[in-house]
Amino acid sequence: MKDDNIELRSEKVRNIIGQIPPGIIRFGIMLVFLVIILMLSISFFLKYEYTVKAIASIEQKKDTTFICLKIPTNELIKVNKRQKVILYFNNIPNLSNTKIITEIQNIPNTIEIFASGAYCLSCIKLTGILYSDSGKVIVINTKKEITAEIFTDSESFFERITEPIKSMFNRKK
Repeated sequence: MKDDNIELRSEKVRNIIGQIPPGIIRFGIMLVFLVIILMLSISFFLKYEYTVKAIASIEQKKDTTFICLKIPTNELIKVNKRQKVILYFNNIPNLSNTKIITEIQNIPNTIEIFASGAYCLSCIKLTGILYSDSGKVIVINTKKEITAEIFTDSESFFERITEPIKSMFNRKK
């Protein structure tokens, strides 16, 4: 019988077999960096709109529609005049796909505290016939509370990622 402790390969051969070829390592590292650069460049061009959710009460008197937006106080810094507001009628039966598009007319400096939190009330006055986004005439017989979204900013994902880093360096100066 032969001895079981026979070494089949020399130490040099075992070292060569145990090493990962450097070309594969370089290719893997290059591939990882290319994927990261590709993701960052795509994030630079992809933009999304930041919205502030608000509660709106809407009522109509003759040919004038009054919309009062309850904007959360902590989101108030992002809201400006002339920003687009979309009013959704999702909580009213049979009107789930109906919406009205308008814009912020004024932002008062008064903060009002309710049981549900602190809000700033911004009122919008629309005169004439009220139309939905699909062109249908809307007549409101009773005061209703609906949901609203205020479109504040359009920024890229890259800006959103780098914003905390920029603000950290700006604080140190």
